[in-house]
Amino acid sequence: MTTRENGDIRLLVLGSSSGCATFLESVRNAPGIAVVGLIDTAPDPDGLALAREMGVPLCRHLTDFSNDDAVDAVLDFTEGEEAAREATRRFSGRAPVLGGQGSRLVARLAGLYGRQSGYEERFRAVKREMDAYLDRGERMIGRSRQTEEVRELIERVAATPTTVLLLGETGTGKDLAARGIHAASHLRDKPFITVNCTALTATLIESELFGYRKGAFTGAESDRKGLLEEADGGALFLDEIGDMHLELQAKMLRFLQTGEVRRVGSVQARRVDVRVIAATNRDLERAVAAGDFRRDLYYRFNTFTIRLAPLRERVQDIPYLAFHFLTKAEAKLNKKTDGISDEALGLLTAYHWPGNVRELANVIERAVILCRGGRIVPEDLPRGLGLPCPAAPGPVPGGASPAGGVEEPDEADFSGQRERIMANFERKELLYYMKKADGNISQASRLSGIPRRTFYRKLRKYGL
Repeated sequence: MTTRENGDIRLLVLGSSSGCATFLESVRNAPGIAVVGLIDTAPDPDGLALAREMGVPLCRHLTDFSNDDAVDAVLDFTEGEEAAREATRRFSGRAPVLGGQGSRLVARLAGLYGRQSGYEERFRAVKREMDAYLDRGERMIGRSRQTEEVRELIERVAATPTTVLLLGETGTGKDLAARGIHAASHLRDKPFITVNCTALTATLIESELFGYRKGAFTGAESDRKGLLEEADGGALFLDEIGDMHLELQAKMLRFLQTGEVRRVGSVQARRVDVRVIAATNRDLERAVAAGDFRRDLYYRFNTFTIRLAPLRERVQDIPYLAFHFLTKAEAKLNKKTDGISDEALGLLTAYHWPGNVRELANVIERAVILCRGGRIVPEDLPRGLGLPCPAAPGPVPGGASPAGGVEEPDEADFSGQRERIMANFERKELLYYMKKADGNISQASRLSGIPRRTFYRKLRKYGL
């Protein structure tokens, strides 16, 4: 059996019995298999509706099929001698005609191949999400009032099927909060699919979300599931929902109301069970007033809202985050430091962080690269990092005043506070990963991203 330039094995089907319908269903999403025609004399064959949905050409007789040169095999589901004889005569020397047990064997193998391809695609999707999950960190770091409130809201909403809307500036950790909701829910072992609504055009994001039928547009060479179907039974995270095109907003609203998905180019609707978590850095109320966002969709998303405060409003979290990112950067770059100096930590807590947590992570990684001595010092930080914070409410650790200026700290008090924060943070991190790994130190080391020897040393340091 040969294949064409595009790699597809082309099959011609005779008859539309129940076995044919089962075969068509098994190969509808199988890559590398193309059904080029269905031939049956029955006026209303059982597989007719399915064949039409798949875009398979329909013929009454073999003589009506003009694309016989492109056939690699003929599957005979008629269970009649006449059709088999005619097919054998017509395709003699060009394609085998398989009937009875042969056609059933091909149908079974095609079904197994399709399911295997589906498992592989699901595995790749899950692996991408797990790699991103481990790379970005597994939980929210910090002890500020705002962070504690977000943790509590996540815990409360996780057990429900409610749609959640995450609001916050870019870099505040909305994706991390979405993963936290999923990880704390009963769906934690189910798919978690992420879609960035700004990364794709309106046409592409529709086909990505809802899928498409073969021939729906140029390049649609086979039926394909959308991400909503891939996420069936799990959760879908729509990042930057405020940038979604108005036409797609209407389709998303219909999905949220009915739970039904209709692929591009298809008339058949499929029902899926997906929890939707959305996020945006836009003011959706203003977008609604400006006509850029549907009011009814806003109300649908606004059932349960969690606001993630910018880093300048939770300065108390900066030391914890800084030491967390320091540990990650040391493991990533395979470079050891002695921590962050008092002066550098003072600048970090006084800066206004327009890029929020994401910017802090990048600054720490850059500082680890530039650090020549034991500790990270102000010279290792970007220029301009000492700009005062315009809105840093409440007491600020490390000598930064509420108004944002950096006061002259008491050196002993500052150093003692820094050491207490770092020791407390490291100890809790070690306990967290040891619990996550059920006491397996090697596994805990891999989860944390800390080299095993360093992990051992830290355990001994804190008597764990």
